[in-house]
Amino acid sequence: MQTNTMIIDNEIDSFSSKGSMDARMNQEVNIDMGKIKPAARNVYYKIKAKYAGLVEKIKMQTQHTKDNVVQLQKDIKSIKEDLKDLEIMSLPKLLGYYTIPGWIFVAGDVMFSMELIVKGWGLGANHEIEKWTLGIAIGLAPFLVKYIIDRFVEPSLNEGSPQLKKLLKGLYISTAIATIFAFAQIAYQRSIFFKFMNTDSGGGNVYDQIFESYGGVITTSFVLVALMFVICGGILLSESSRQFIKRKKFKTLTESNDTKTRELELNLEALSDRKQQLVEIETRNKDWQNKDECIENLENEFKYAYKKGFSTELTSTLDNTFNHLSFDKVSEGKDDFHKFTNHLVDQYSMNKKGN
Repeated sequence: MQTNTMIIDNEIDSFSSKGSMDARMNQEVNIDMGKIKPAARNVYYKIKAKYAGLVEKIKMQTQHTKDNVVQLQKDIKSIKEDLKDLEIMSLPKLLGYYTIPGWIFVAGDVMFSMELIVKGWGLGANHEIEKWTLGIAIGLAPFLVKYIIDRFVEPSLNEGSPQLKKLLKGLYISTAIATIFAFAQIAYQRSIFFKFMNTDSGGGNVYDQIFESYGGVITTSFVLVALMFVICGGILLSESSRQFIKRKKFKTLTESNDTKTRELELNLEALSDRKQQLVEIETRNKDWQNKDECIENLENEFKYAYKKGFSTELTSTLDNTFNHLSFDKVSEGKDDFHKFTNHLVDQYSMNKKGN
């Protein structure tokens, strides 16, 4: 490994420098076993400690990655169960069944209220802003009903006691029956108008005759239509909001599922890499099990480094000597030549003791 190489190379450089220093000081080759053996032993223990630390580190990382994998698998399973239980409506159906009809009921309530304000109360006849403001204010009553349903009715319907759930379901069923009755009442009133419009002899106002005979029917129809606008608009808009919330939750869960799935894949890949690294380190560590052999090999490396540094420095010194000595000094007479030769021999013998 790179770390082992750095540890060994540092000691090799140290002994190579020691050899170079001894050569520069004209000393003999001095392989001090009192320094080389402890250095080799120290390097061996450093490498063993490094391997032991790496093994523990990778084991901890492996366990952490395993924990992440288990947790991500639990999260993905939980998300999939939530998605399975979450039934959502397609956007076209949601708009067609709830959102658009709810707003149409609100618009109908506004127009119904404006008719009452102008003709019934005599307000807003001179100012359009006044008429529209009052009409919209009354027409937005379904939103109050929507708030009550969202805040109190729906939570109780989903999480309340069985008796309360039965009561609320009965209320919804009653509202549906009342709405059907309102349409039936309107149809009945329309038949009355048709009868009088086609059989009126022209004497008096036909509406007077209708109210004299069927005043209760007409009044009930007006009341039921007003209730139909408010209640039906509120219920439809409430259900529309609930469906949009479910769609948003579905989107959030889907995105979370995709994110955690990608994280799971990355963690599984990391777990595989950790296991591979652990096997590699344990295999390399086995190469250092024979302590005596490893220390002996390190000693030989350091001896070689010392000798190489010594010889390299010696060769460099001799080269410099040849380069700097000039034959101009021995240009006259054979005695000067002998002096020059003796100088080279002495220089060589100082660096090569015993040669």
